[in-house]
Amino acid sequence: MNGMTLLVGKRAVADYCRRPLNLVLLVVVPVVLVFVWGPSLVDFSKLFGGSGDRAEIEAATAGWAAAALAGLAGFFQVTGSRATDRRLAAAGGRSGPVVAGRLGASFGLAMLAAAGGLVALAVRTGITDPFRAVAATALIAIIYLALGVLVGTVVTTEMNGALLVTLAWVFDVFLGPAMGSGPSLVTRVFPLHFPTLVLTGQVTGHAGPLGDVGWSLLWAAGLSTLAVFRLAVTTRPAPPPRASGKSIGGSVLATALPTSSPVRPLVPVAAQPVATTQRNVATRGVPGRARLIAMLHAGMREHRRNRVLWALLVVVPAVFIGMAIMVTLDMPGPITLVDNGRRFTALLSERRIHAATMVPVTSAFLAGLTGLFVVTGSAGGDRRLVLAGFRPGEVFAGRLGVVAAATVLTTSVAVAVSGAWYPPRQWLVFGAANLLIALSYAMLGVLIGPLTGRIGGLYLMLLLAFIDVGFGQNVMLPSGPPAWGAYLPARGASRVMLDGAFTDHFDQLWYLLLGVAWLLVLTIAAAYVFRRRTATAST
Repeated sequence: MNGMTLLVGKRAVADYCRRPLNLVLLVVVPVVLVFVWGPSLVDFSKLFGGSGDRAEIEAATAGWAAAALAGLAGFFQVTGSRATDRRLAAAGGRSGPVVAGRLGASFGLAMLAAAGGLVALAVRTGITDPFRAVAATALIAIIYLALGVLVGTVVTTEMNGALLVTLAWVFDVFLGPAMGSGPSLVTRVFPLHFPTLVLTGQVTGHAGPLGDVGWSLLWAAGLSTLAVFRLAVTTRPAPPPRASGKSIGGSVLATALPTSSPVRPLVPVAAQPVATTQRNVATRGVPGRARLIAMLHAGMREHRRNRVLWALLVVVPAVFIGMAIMVTLDMPGPITLVDNGRRFTALLSERRIHAATMVPVTSAFLAGLTGLFVVTGSAGGDRRLVLAGFRPGEVFAGRLGVVAAATVLTTSVAVAVSGAWYPPRQWLVFGAANLLIALSYAMLGVLIGPLTGRIGGLYLMLLLAFIDVGFGQNVMLPSGPPAWGAYLPARGASRVMLDGAFTDHFDQLWYLLLGVAWLLVLTIAAAYVFRRRTATAST
C-alpha cells in the first residue's frame, strides 16, 4: 500500500509540475493578491458595511488566496485523473492507496499555496499572532481543497467545475464576515464564515457551544470526509464488461457498421502519405467560406451539448451581480465624469456605481475562462483539422465563433441584470464598452491557454480579471483607480463604460480607441500563438 501511495503521489506532483509555471504561480499568485488586495480591500469593504479593520482584512487575504488556489488545484487533480486512477486501482486490486496518493499530492499543493500567502503577509504587514495565522490559513486551504476534490468527483466537465469552485470562493470572500455588514443566516452557511472569523480574530455570539474554532474544524472534517468518500467511490475499479460472445475490437466495430461498409484498418496518419495528400487536396478544393461555416457549425454543435455550461454562463453573472448590488450600502459617493466636454465630480449612489462596475468584472472573467477552455480543449482536434486540409486561420475563426457566442451571452445577461436595477444613460455605449472588455479578456484567454495550460491559465485569468477590472479600474476607491491600472487592458473600455452608464453624451473617443487597440493586439497575438501551435501539423 505504501509503495502504491508514494508512486501515485509522486506521479501526481510530477504531472502538475510538467509545466513549471503552474508551480511558480501557486506561490506567486498569493503573493500578488496579498500585496495588491491589502491596501484596497479595507476601503472596498466599507461599501458592504464591513466592520473589520485594516489588520483583520489584510490578515484574511492570505487565507483567501490559499483557498482559491487550493480549491482549483484539488479540483484539477481529481477531474483530470479519474480514468487513470481507476486503472491503477484495478491493477492493484484496491482503491485506498490510489486515493491516499492523490489526496497527499493535493494536500502538499494546498500547503504550498498557504505558505505563499503567509510569507507575503509577513513581508507586507508582519504577523502578530503566528499560531493563529498559520493554523487558520492552513484550515482554510484544507476546506477549499476538500471542496475542490468534492466538485471534481461530481462534475465531469472542467470548465463547469472550475466555475463552481470560483463562484463559491467569490461568495465566501465578498459576502463573508470580513467584508460584509455582519453575520446573517445566509452567510453563516458559507464554508469560510467561521474560519475567517478565527483568522481575523473576531468573535461572534452565534457559534453556540462549539465556538468559532469548533465550527471551523467541523467544516474541515465534514468536507474532507465527504470528499474522501466520493473520491473512493469514483476511483473504485469498474466491473469487467459482460461477455457478449464477440471480441472487443474488430467484431464490435463490424457489427456497428452496415454489412456492406468496408472496415478500413486504423493506420497512423504518418503511415498514409498518399491518402493524406489526397484528402488535403479534396478539402482544399472546397471554398473557404464553406470550410469556415462547417467549422463554426461543428464548434457550436460540440459546445451546445454542454447545457450546464450555458446555464452557468447565464446564472453566474445574474447571481453575482444581483448579490453584489443588494449587499452594497445605498449611500452617496463621488465619481469624476466628463459630459459634453465638461469635467466634473458627481455624487451618485454607491449601489448604482457598483451595479455598473460589476458588469465588466463578471463578464471579463467568464469570457477569459471560456476562451481559455475552448482553445485548450481543442488542441488535438485542431491539429487533426489542419492535417485534413483546413487552414489554421479557418480553424482559429471557428474557435473564435464559439468564444464570441459565449461572450455575447454572458455580457448581455450581465448588462441586463445591472440595467434592471439602474438603467444606464446610454444603453448602446454601456453595452458596447462591456462587450469590448469581455472580448479582450476572451482573446487573453485564447492567448495564454496554449502557453500555460489550463491550470496555470486559470490562475492567471483569476489574477488578471480581479486585479485589472476589479481594482485597477475601480472608481469606487477613495483615491480613484490606481495609476498602474492605465497599463492594463481594461482601462480604455472602462472609461467608455462609465461614460455610457452615467452621462448623456459620448465623450471618450480616445479611450474607445485605446480599448479597440488592446482588443486588436490581443487578437493578433492569440492568432499568432494559435498558428504556431498548429503549424507542426501542416508541415
